[in-house]
Amino acid sequence: MKNFYPIIALFAFSSASYAQVGINTNTPNSSLDIAAKNATGTSANIDGLLLPRVDRQRAQSMTAIPTSTMIYVNNAVTGTQTGNAVNIDAVGYYYYNGLAWVKLENPSGTVFTNLNIYNGDGTLQGNRIVTQGANTLAFTASAVNAFSVDATTFSVDATNKRIGVGTIAPKQQIHITETGSTTGIANSFISGLAVTGTGSAAGFSGPGFYLENTSAAAGSKLFKMNYSLNATEPILNFQAVSDNASTSVLQMLTLTRSGKLGINATVSPASNLTVNGNAAVGNSYIGIAAPTNGAIVQGNVGVGNSAPTNALHVTAAANPLRLEGTGAGVTTTDKLMVLDATGVVKTIGTLSALSIPNPAIFRLATAQADFLNGVAAGGSSVVPMAVVKNTIPGMTYNTTTNTITFPAGTYQMTFVYEATHGATGCNISSYFVDFPLNGSTQRVHSTAAHGEGNLSNHGGTITYATTVPANATWQIALGRGQSGNCSGLGMSLAAVSTQVLVYRIGD
Repeated sequence: MKNFYPIIALFAFSSASYAQVGINTNTPNSSLDIAAKNATGTSANIDGLLLPRVDRQRAQSMTAIPTSTMIYVNNAVTGTQTGNAVNIDAVGYYYYNGLAWVKLENPSGTVFTNLNIYNGDGTLQGNRIVTQGANTLAFTASAVNAFSVDATTFSVDATNKRIGVGTIAPKQQIHITETGSTTGIANSFISGLAVTGTGSAAGFSGPGFYLENTSAAAGSKLFKMNYSLNATEPILNFQAVSDNASTSVLQMLTLTRSGKLGINATVSPASNLTVNGNAAVGNSYIGIAAPTNGAIVQGNVGVGNSAPTNALHVTAAANPLRLEGTGAGVTTTDKLMVLDATGVVKTIGTLSALSIPNPAIFRLATAQADFLNGVAAGGSSVVPMAVVKNTIPGMTYNTTTNTITFPAGTYQMTFVYEATHGATGCNISSYFVDFPLNGSTQRVHSTAAHGEGNLSNHGGTITYATTVPANATWQIALGRGQSGNCSGLGMSLAAVSTQVLVYRIGD
């Protein structure tokens, strides 16, 4: 005790004289100046200051702690790293800053510096975990590259409200750009968005890309695009799904690894293009001007046939082809279409070249009494006929003059007549037709014997074929031949059974 009093006296004296306290020194330089007893040399005596030594729980339990209080935490396991002990994570010196204990030196021995993201750059000394709990963490900024990770790996443009991956200057709300040149199928999407997964629901598996109208009612459709690396699955799917997980998936479009495209619930298309259901091609082009070719298909196209052998191969149980809106053809230039034994379409020439006859039929509607009366041998009279049928393109008939106008071609004319004659001595009738020129020497006779008197019936057929130029005209007429002996009154040309048939049999 006697040794303690001088120290108390020393403190009292120093405090009264200088307002400073010195230990091992008579000239303190501060409020408390502790000098080493052995400042130099090899003395083994201990010099220093021992601060209060407490564990973390004790430091955490203190209340009303004056600012700048200093302690040494000798156990950082007790208690919890919360409250005013939030910074106590290791043994070491701590001081109280008014809110919490602050570390003076870290366990590795590195001198503590008061650095943080608000006043300087720093380096993490180890892994860190931020436990937010129910608290939010928000950043506000106004710079273009306001927040970034590893340069261009991830960037937030706060000025334009954009996110960049692989770029610090995104041009859209989400901008992903290529940052490398690696190879391989899994690395070939480095400039895009990759999503992987193994889950499944509502009839489809794996991850996908979804587009959703969030303002639509529950149960409305979503859009899903799915890519698969599985060799047994389509490489790309477009599906309409529902926000109700129990609703089945509608397969809209499928693209396989072999390049086959399926539309409308076609998971495994058998052809390069497979459409389940109807397919229609509209009558309008999309765009300002129509393209040169509205649609081009290279290779064979099958309709009802998955293995077409021709450019267009149509297979059906009945009536496989129907065409509407076709224009009128030209018999002299347009070719005929036929089918061979296997159903292949071919042409066999024009109608004219094939000499398929087109008929025109003219008929005497009213009997002609006393026909050829007063007409001498070699003369003729017009037969007023009506048109029954005309299938010869370009042929016309004037009913006033009983004149036919022909298009160019080869024709066969058949004049069928039926008559009665009651004159005495009339038992040989002879008639002729000038064809194709009236009053010419190009005439054909028909001579026949028959009974005399009593209105004997007789008839005949005059047939001739020739080629005429375009716009040639012929007036239907029957003449009296010189080899007959019938003249004068009594001849009657019968109606209906008297007719002219004209066939166009070629060019």
